[in-house]
Amino acid sequence: MSAALGRRLIRGSAVLFAFLTVLILLDALVFPLPMANLRKPSARFVYSRERYLLAAFAASDTYWRKPVALADISPLLQSSVIACEDRWFYYHPGVNPISLFMAAIDNIKAGKVVRGGSTITMQVARMMEPKPRTVASKLVEIVRAFQLELHFSKREILESYFNLAPYGGNLEGVGAASYFYFAKTPLALTASEAALLTSIPNSPSVLRPDLNFEKSLRARDRVLGVMLQRQIISKGKYDEAFSENVVARKHEQPFLAPHFTRHLADSGVPGPEIESSLSLRIQAACEGIIANHRPELAARGIANAAVVVLQNSSAEVLAMVGSADFFDGARQGQVNGTTSPRSPGSALKPFVYAMALDKGLISPNKIVEDLPVYYSGYSPENYDRKYRGAVSAAEALRLSLNVPAVWACSKVGQREFCRLLRTGGITTLTRNDQDYGLPIILGSCEIRLLDLATLYSALARQGSYIPYKLIRTQSGEDTVRLFTPEASYIISEILTELQRPDFPSSWEFSPDIPRVAWKTGTSYGRKDAWSVGYNPEFTVGVWAGNFAGEPSPDLVGTDIAAPMLFEIFEVITRGRDDAWFEMPQGVGTRDVCAVSGMIPTGACHATISELFIPGVSPTGPCNIHKEIMVDLKSGHRLCRYCTEGNKATHVMVEDWPAKIATWLVASGRAISSVPVHNPDCTGMPQGDRPLITSPNDDALYVIRKHVPIDLQRISLEASAAAGANFLYWFVDGELFTRAEIGQRVFYEPEPGAHNLTCTDDAGRSSSLIFHVE
Repeated sequence: MSAALGRRLIRGSAVLFAFLTVLILLDALVFPLPMANLRKPSARFVYSRERYLLAAFAASDTYWRKPVALADISPLLQSSVIACEDRWFYYHPGVNPISLFMAAIDNIKAGKVVRGGSTITMQVARMMEPKPRTVASKLVEIVRAFQLELHFSKREILESYFNLAPYGGNLEGVGAASYFYFAKTPLALTASEAALLTSIPNSPSVLRPDLNFEKSLRARDRVLGVMLQRQIISKGKYDEAFSENVVARKHEQPFLAPHFTRHLADSGVPGPEIESSLSLRIQAACEGIIANHRPELAARGIANAAVVVLQNSSAEVLAMVGSADFFDGARQGQVNGTTSPRSPGSALKPFVYAMALDKGLISPNKIVEDLPVYYSGYSPENYDRKYRGAVSAAEALRLSLNVPAVWACSKVGQREFCRLLRTGGITTLTRNDQDYGLPIILGSCEIRLLDLATLYSALARQGSYIPYKLIRTQSGEDTVRLFTPEASYIISEILTELQRPDFPSSWEFSPDIPRVAWKTGTSYGRKDAWSVGYNPEFTVGVWAGNFAGEPSPDLVGTDIAAPMLFEIFEVITRGRDDAWFEMPQGVGTRDVCAVSGMIPTGACHATISELFIPGVSPTGPCNIHKEIMVDLKSGHRLCRYCTEGNKATHVMVEDWPAKIATWLVASGRAISSVPVHNPDCTGMPQGDRPLITSPNDDALYVIRKHVPIDLQRISLEASAAAGANFLYWFVDGELFTRAEIGQRVFYEPEPGAHNLTCTDDAGRSSSLIFHVE
């Protein structure tokens, strides 16, 4: 090699090195490539779990894009684009100088721009940063083309071209174009369709096949000629493609399950293709059932209803019907009733009873009081404004009694109950716990149907909560234990009785009714009717009402929501195994007193069987049935200190707590009175110590500044054993007052922790602590 040639090579290499160095510095520091512009927001195409397209939503900038990988694009389309747009694509460094030079000559001859000379890489640069077609813009394209070649492979650049190319109107990318023009994927394009799509980006507004079909066909034919010339297709394939009857129109996308798909799109799930959890079959069944009930609801002044169905194993949403008719603007049909916060009425009660079971406060047949009670300014009433004196915990839940539910909430702790609801996915409890108070168990809060159904599904999963899922590919989250499997099973058994007194009288019972654990709710003022039920496989939630909040005298959960609930269960469980929950090993059965629900003694005359949790459920002996000694002559009750010298006999009696006994007598219920203790007895006083019924042990009272203090006084109440005449109340060791049995006493609260003691005139006493903030 001559010295001159060597010097020229060195100088050429130096120039090339300098050029590359400048280009790299320009790329990194001065003129960085706007990478984000290569990944424009995509449209979202929502599919059902069966892979049916439900709906599609344009990108945030209103363009339809459906990005696809190069491997998912027809090889015919790839070859035809390269042949027509940039046949040297795989060989040049992003710019083809010869093509640019020839384009410049042609443009000068024509006196106007007739050729662009742009490579595919330069076109990607232009689509990445749209600019007016000027010399300065062309220079920017050239620089950007070099930058693109530095950062990406040829296949990656070609893929970007196909995802950015304009195809008319607001269609960008071959994925969207293939779907909207041909209702197929880019991989399934015929030669004729590939040729048509190849031509459109050159003049998208002129060559749109849905608007200018003849022009688009002529452009297609030219591309087919190039494909034949370049041997991309054979002569036979050319003839077949040339004569193919192309049907190119802008296909309208479906809009099924509108509330669900819109909720999913608004949730920020990335596209373009979203495989949702929704079952089109179950969705259609739910929509049909609501449509069938719509005339009857309208006749009762009820405009809307909503349904959500979950698959318990995964918490996937199988159906979501947000209103009776999405397109009924007059009745606010586009409001999504499954995600709108509403008062749940009594629908939260099963959860507080499950907590009470886990804490050992109750067992199914243990009696709880259903009597007038006062909680620091709040006195709950039952829905029918009646009291039953004493009922079993299971019966209180089945009858949906308010007073026992409030008692249970006070015992498990209102704050702890609020914590459980939040842990269980109730997202609408945004106020402080004390603002809701004990009435939260009766619906003094707002809850979304979707969240409530998800919380119920935890009972079907043995007490484990899983957040609901809208897409099938959504990664699972760690489950949260809300209740024990034992408490969940017992609650499910309580809620399973179909022929309950709160079931609508118009309902026709039949053996075909599926076995379902269910509960209803009716909000205050009859503005919302709820019914939520579950079996091992599904959880279904139903709401009915008016989105504007208008009440209706017929808006009752059992009459309005429950029939739809059971119709849905009949449809979605048809043909499936009628399996039920297996009883956990930690659940036992035992006999308890038929009256008190406690462990029977020799004085109990009848027993019943109940489910219980060994080591947790109450194990105290029956304290109502007692065997006593009675003096045959005087009829007085005798104790071990005064039996000697008296002729006595054994008598079985029911010794009800004073508060319940008083109510039973006042309501006309015949109960046997316990004989008075022998007044001549010199032994220790007999009978139970006073039982403080208000306030509750460890209760918290919050003084509200805007409410007069005399309206926030705390009621002091206690039941006393037979024979007691007076009760003495002590607050923090000092006598507060003396009161007759049954007399209500009020204490004006002062901040701090207070020790409360109640003593009867026989010296028997009980104490507790309550707090005031």
